[in-house]
Amino acid sequence: MKKFKTKNVSKSEISTASLPDIVFLLLFFFMVTATIKAKDDQLVVQPPEARAVTKVEQKSLIRELTIGYPKNAALGVEARISSDGKLLSLEEITKWVFEQKNSLPESHRDQMIVMLRADEYVKMGLIADVQHELRKADARKVLFRTVLLRGGG
Repeated sequence: MKKFKTKNVSKSEISTASLPDIVFLLLFFFMVTATIKAKDDQLVVQPPEARAVTKVEQKSLIRELTIGYPKNAALGVEARISSDGKLLSLEEITKWVFEQKNSLPESHRDQMIVMLRADEYVKMGLIADVQHELRKADARKVLFRTVLLRGGG
């Protein structure tokens, strides 16, 4: 009887020694080429100047409403209200306040501060209407965002 020679089957393995280097290079590439999306605000706002400015210490309690004129002519020419890039109507402010309060820890909900960032040339009637809606929603801490008057005082 003839004996057949058995072939030695060698295992071929892929080396993973350079895998961490490849992953690092890909990560670095995407970090360098990625762009950070800026806050897409649909309104143009030129804040008014003030002689005295106070800084707020607890920034986590601040929720910002923007009142200004639309950048896009398709949205009209009248002043509009916006929060985080989303346009709001006066009637939606109460709902917005409750949503913002619910985003805070329960112990801080009554301390929420609404920062109004209004254009210098927006009619005061709209700002008064916004303040009235904020009062109805029990948001009584309202600040206005301004820029310090050059010369300081």
